[in-house]
Amino acid sequence: MWTVSPESEHVPDVHALVRDYFAELTVRYFRRPTDEAEIDLTLEEFPANGLGVFLVLRAAGVAAGHLGVYPTGELTRFYVAPEHRRGGGARALLTAAETWARTQQLPRLFLDTRHDLVEARSFYASCGFTEFPPPATSGQFQDHWFEKPL
Repeated sequence: MWTVSPESEHVPDVHALVRDYFAELTVRYFRRPTDEAEIDLTLEEFPANGLGVFLVLRAAGVAAGHLGVYPTGELTRFYVAPEHRRGGGARALLTAAETWARTQQLPRLFLDTRHDLVEARSFYASCGFTEFPPPATSGQFQDHWFEKPL
């Protein structure tokens, strides 16, 4: 059912999904609606520069999710569209990220996430990630870091 492959986030249907991702982040984290202009600004402020790979999840050819991996093994832009959730797509993306990371001889995958994202934290744990203390120079969340040795 799922296919996962490296693609550009500028492919029209993938770019639309990236925009949906940032819209959902604004609504979830700031508890307010967003608009197209704010999403444009967010994309400018947080470009996906320097990714080692950008993976796209497709269901019957339709863009359903995405995940970026930096050359360090840090995961970013992990998203599955609501209508495709709870069907194994997120695990398919993680599996593809692990495969890519192994080809790059990376020792681990890792990410930081917010403490209030209980479902996400449970998901990462179920996929073999373990929580570790945030590095002193960590990003904005600085509270829940997860890693999975490869």
